[in-house]
Amino acid sequence: MDYEQAKYQLQLHLGVLDDARKEWVLDDGFVVSLRPYRGLREKNFHLVMEALLTAGERVHREPQVDRDLVSTIWSLCWYARMWGLNPSGMLQRNGLITVPDIARLQLWVDTVEQTALRLLNGSPPHVVVSHYAEYVVEVGWWDNVTFFVGLMSRAVSDPGIFDAICTIARALGKLGHLAEAALPALREAERRVYDWATPVDRCTAEVREQLQRAIHSIEG
Repeated sequence: MDYEQAKYQLQLHLGVLDDARKEWVLDDGFVVSLRPYRGLREKNFHLVMEALLTAGERVHREPQVDRDLVSTIWSLCWYARMWGLNPSGMLQRNGLITVPDIARLQLWVDTVEQTALRLLNGSPPHVVVSHYAEYVVEVGWWDNVTFFVGLMSRAVSDPGIFDAICTIARALGKLGHLAEAALPALREAERRVYDWATPVDRCTAEVREQLQRAIHSIEG
């Protein structure tokens, strides 16, 4: 997926109308499935995150950003918040959404917003993938997990990644054999010294423990 494809995917999840058929091109997308409400589609969160992080490869390094892209991301979050998370919004007001699904939608919106904000601030996708890693640890993954394993491997290989490396390691460990491609990066990271907290030997030992657990889970 390139930048334009990623941007279009995000637009589909917001809602693109096929004028000839007078139907949504993607009728069960992230926002489209909320009105009328057909329940949360877990795959939508993962597809939106893949598209966002793909587009983020350009966003983080360009001094000027694509206004249409920013509008699409903002709208995705705004409509989800207004329709599903606001107590007076149509889903809660009409008793259409359950309490667990409200919490899950809140987590989706928070993760998308945090990731987008950090990309706009100039952080590269492999750095901000830690927000998706938190979701993997807490909830799980979907069929496109290979894309995220690649980003998480890059994060583990980056000496500039600090405490987020532990979250990423836990996510990779939870993936088990699905994260086999990350093993070289994890083994390399296990040999590094971690000095962002003192005492350094304790900081290093704690990070290495998380990395070792991930390696054992993937190999086991």
